[in-house]
Amino acid sequence: MSSVVKPFQITMELYETDKLVLEEFIETCNIEDIFSEEYLILYNFADDLRYSKQIQPGLAKYLLPFYLKAASQAVLYGDKIAADIYCGFNSALFFNQKRFIQAVGEKDYAYIMQYYRTLTIEKMETEYKYITGWVSLFNTTAALCDNNIKLLFKSIFNGTLKVKYSFFKFLSVLLFKESDNLLATDGEKPFWTSSVWGFDSGYTDDFFWNNNIISFFDREINREQAEFLFKDVKPLVYDILGQELTELFIQEINQSFDNGIFDDRKKEYLKKISYISAYQYWDK
Repeated sequence: MSSVVKPFQITMELYETDKLVLEEFIETCNIEDIFSEEYLILYNFADDLRYSKQIQPGLAKYLLPFYLKAASQAVLYGDKIAADIYCGFNSALFFNQKRFIQAVGEKDYAYIMQYYRTLTIEKMETEYKYITGWVSLFNTTAALCDNNIKLLFKSIFNGTLKVKYSFFKFLSVLLFKESDNLLATDGEKPFWTSSVWGFDSGYTDDFFWNNNIISFFDREINREQAEFLFKDVKPLVYDILGQELTELFIQEINQSFDNGIFDDRKKEYLKKISYISAYQYWDK
């Protein structure tokens, strides 16, 4: 990402952000400093980024590294202040994407997308046993750029065993109802499968996947791809379930495909992740 000189004057119209506080943040905060409550001003500025019709390029470029730091603090360490800032920034990227790209340029936006994809794969690696630890990040990253899901799939299918297992466990949600899924661990909350269409959007519920993303997912995720992935992760499934349950699991996978359960659940998943709604659960 290109280096940017600090803007000496804020000319952008601000409605949610205290200009003096933001100026103080710019003057006193260093990207190498420990993450602190001073970053909260970026939450307010994220609202301005979301609704502004003219984003000040120098200001947006300068603050980008701080937003990316908030994203990593939220995703990797669960910092609550960072999570609010990160979700606010996601909303700005999603709802005011065209003007944001005009402000920072295609190159810097591509860098942001690469950063999000890297965070997603890293989170899938560390949270490979729990879908809820990474799926909303995956959905958000996919929603922010049509090309992201293609590159995520490439990283997943060329990734480590744990990353592949993470994604296969996600696919198991499409194969089985929650009560029938042998990969559902005791520590996961009720209705954990219904969290698979969630986004990192804070208090809003209006993120969605567009038709291009839906079409790509629908085309690429099929029986052949799922069975190919299972061959790679089968040793880890054996370690988790044991031989007897794994053999039963394989039989149930085949039944899901043969009986059309996978196709029906995938269709429902894609319908719901492309639909703006606050509370969604599996119909069956």
